[in-house]
Amino acid sequence: MTTLEEAAAHWREWLDAGELEDGLARVEDALAAPGEDPPSVARARVLYAAHIFAFRLGRPSGGYARQTLDLARRLGDVRGECDGLTGLARAALRDGDYAAVAAYAEQGVRKAREAADPAAEVGPLHLHAAGVRLGGDYDAARDLYLESLALADRLGNERIEQMEYHNLGWVELHRGDPDSAARMFAERDARSGLDAYGDAWSELNAAAIALGRGDRARAVSQFEAGTKKLEATGAALDPDDQSELGWLRGRLGV
Repeated sequence: MTTLEEAAAHWREWLDAGELEDGLARVEDALAAPGEDPPSVARARVLYAAHIFAFRLGRPSGGYARQTLDLARRLGDVRGECDGLTGLARAALRDGDYAAVAAYAEQGVRKAREAADPAAEVGPLHLHAAGVRLGGDYDAARDLYLESLALADRLGNERIEQMEYHNLGWVELHRGDPDSAARMFAERDARSGLDAYGDAWSELNAAAIALGRGDRARAVSQFEAGTKKLEATGAALDPDDQSELGWLRGRLGV
């Protein structure tokens, strides 16, 4: 039996290792355990973890995000409130509702800044950038991702740095600069080993660079290798990644 405290302390390790089904089972087990239902910060953390695992598995996740937000507000837990708003923004991203993504994310950023809690700002700022990117404003998305990257650097959060270098690489590709994209992807790869899902994208990122530089044969080979690695994770693609994979597949005609 997994306790709330254990799940709150270790869920990110399970996620980064790619243990999606098992991780979701553990956090749901902790949430349902007898005597573990009183309102607590640990419960808010595990509700958010359940949202993340469900989202990665392509399952409904907004309910867990809403529960996170409601409980955090009852507790006066700023970090939990920002997590809940981030989760609602993430669920809206999956639904393609970019106005809702921006609304939830901006609430989270504002709340974190009012509380002078930069760690709580990480999630909503990242989601704001993602929503702007999928809305097609790549210049504004670049600015937001750079802001998120600078925040992660100040906090020493290498996992978020890796994620934002990946995202900036794709933004630079859409802005027509494959050389800048290659530098961003190289920075992402320098931080490999932090996240199984992110690492599965290395070949696909390289495929996009090869295509941008006119080497279609190399791009196709790397695309095929990359899609196999990605499928092996068992994860449902994040909406921004789904968009990029479709874009790359269409450009390659495969």
